Amino acid sequence: MKRRTFAICVTGYDEQNEMMTIKGALDRCKQLDINLLIFFNPLRKPELNLNFEIPEDIVNGEMQILKLINFDMIDGLIVFGDSMLSEKMLFELRDRAKEKNVPMVNIDDPLHDICEKITMSNEFAMEVVIRHLVEDHGFTKIDFINGFKNNPQSDQRLAAYKKVLNEHNIPIDESRIHYGEFWRKSIECTKDIIARGELPEAIACANDTMAIFCMDTLKEHGYKIPDDVVVTGFDATLDSTICKPTLTTARRAIYESGTAAVDKLIRMCDGENVEYDTSVESVLVVGQSCGCMPILPPKEESYEERYKTLNDFKQFNRYVLYMNAEFSNIKYSAELFEPLEGGATIFGLKKMYVCVSSDVENKRDLVDIAMDDSSSWQIPETMVSMMQYKHDVPIGQEFPTKDLLPVPIVDSEQAMNVMFAPIYFRKTFLGYIAIEPPEGFFIEGDMFSAWLVGICNNAGSFYMNNELSEAIGELQKLYLRDPLTGLYNRRGLLKYERSYIESNLLEGKTVAIICADVDGLKKINDTYGHEEGDNAIVRSSSAIMRCFPIGCISVRTGGDEFLIAAAFDSETALKEAIKDVYRNLKEYNSVSQKPYKVGCSCGYAIVPPIYDLDEVTNLADKNMYDEKVRRKTVRKD
Repeated sequence: MKRRTFAICVTGYDEQNEMMTIKGALDRCKQLDINLLIFFNPLRKPELNLNFEIPEDIVNGEMQILKLINFDMIDGLIVFGDSMLSEKMLFELRDRAKEKNVPMVNIDDPLHDICEKITMSNEFAMEVVIRHLVEDHGFTKIDFINGFKNNPQSDQRLAAYKKVLNEHNIPIDESRIHYGEFWRKSIECTKDIIARGELPEAIACANDTMAIFCMDTLKEHGYKIPDDVVVTGFDATLDSTICKPTLTTARRAIYESGTAAVDKLIRMCDGENVEYDTSVESVLVVGQSCGCMPILPPKEESYEERYKTLNDFKQFNRYVLYMNAEFSNIKYSAELFEPLEGGATIFGLKKMYVCVSSDVENKRDLVDIAMDDSSSWQIPETMVSMMQYKHDVPIGQEFPTKDLLPVPIVDSEQAMNVMFAPIYFRKTFLGYIAIEPPEGFFIEGDMFSAWLVGICNNAGSFYMNNELSEAIGELQKLYLRDPLTGLYNRRGLLKYERSYIESNLLEGKTVAIICADVDGLKKINDTYGHEEGDNAIVRSSSAIMRCFPIGCISVRTGGDEFLIAAAFDSETALKEAIKDVYRNLKEYNSVSQKPYKVGCSCGYAIVPPIYDLDEVTNLADKNMYDEKVRRKTVRKD
């Protein structure tokens, strides 16, 4: 019987999200001896209402990889429709699949009813954790550290906690409910629990970060987890697997959605009538913090093991610098992709192919192609294999593009899993990279995506004889910026905050930490939808960027939370800048024609010459919440 071949289209690479779904599909395909071809765009779709549009040429370049899918080769197709950069391409895939009678499944996409679906349900995730504590452990004394009061997600998780207790006739003691504000106050909440004099049987936290801070605080006071008290989290972040003890938590059924998609495709291929929408529930992740997993004695770690993540990142940065330097000295295309061997080794790839358009390779200079709109974004009939990495295909060997690789896929001796990513530059499709991923399918996503961006820029610069200038900038953009607002993320905060503060203090400036929070976001989300909620976040961030000094460090620290490190000539100028933020939003509201008002509350703390940054930030955060209460009272009046 002919081996089946499935294809998956995915945008973005997050090892805890998209790629975990892919891993679920891959593991299932391995069990069933099915080929899995993964067509991958490293560039993410901008969040809703972000005042940024990806240039058309970049969208076209990213989408070319999906045009390579040979529907005569595949037996089933899986897409992540909501993440796709081009809705037009999504419908094109649907139409091509229908034309070739290829079953198609769409994962985690509430917006498009184009084919059978897999839906990831999160409704009962917190219940899963509380039920484990009550039903599996028999606990009745369970404290709950929630996030912010009146936050939709916090309210849902608290409701799940109360629901399970009510079902088991366990009285709800309001003194056991605490608010850790997602992470800031979880330490204080834990100290309050300790000060009560009698520990509960378990402390359930509304996210993993609070649970880890809770465990650290308990350990600092001499308590053992889970011997003295059980601690659980929520979200199943990477940190939950590396903290000590490892955390019992809950996660979205990301992995399971991949296996469910494969199983659904198989049934469709077999001619079965399947349900239109298959729901997969959130999953309990049992760790050591509840006592269900043994805590083994720590092994002696070498320096390399202890600092592996840091060393890996340093190694990658050194390699990127080496790769770029090597590219700049390349004279012949046969040598062009040799520097990629170092990256393939870092990521542990089993095999790597670099497939360049025959038109590109034969013409060498692409200026004429790039200037000719009629030839832009054309998929050539043949490709040229341009790199040997753990395979025997010689450099320069041509093969039909429809075959995807210069070696057999459908008729291979054993099932194959291959990832395909585009190589493009300006208006020209150059080709693609095809890799066989490492065992376990783990590749550090940010670094891998940045590596692919660098390859595109370097290859395009070579073929069009341009100066290499964009690779490092693209890596920084991927790594340091929040995609919704364009502000820095926490990585950007850690990189730039202290140097900015200290240089301005030396100049005698008034330096402040400002915490800001969108007003009434819950009501906007609940009443008008999350798309309008995102608009409120983006408009608030725009006001912050316009009204605070150029060059200040503006960061989106959470869903609707911002932190700004800014220098002023005086505290009076600082206060005036905050008023400008309020005025800016008031002006927006006067012309927006939206059925709601966008507001933003700001609180600040001055940074003294000798400072503890955490204390200053906490004070600014407290002042912000006082300001939010004041503004809310004023609005009611």
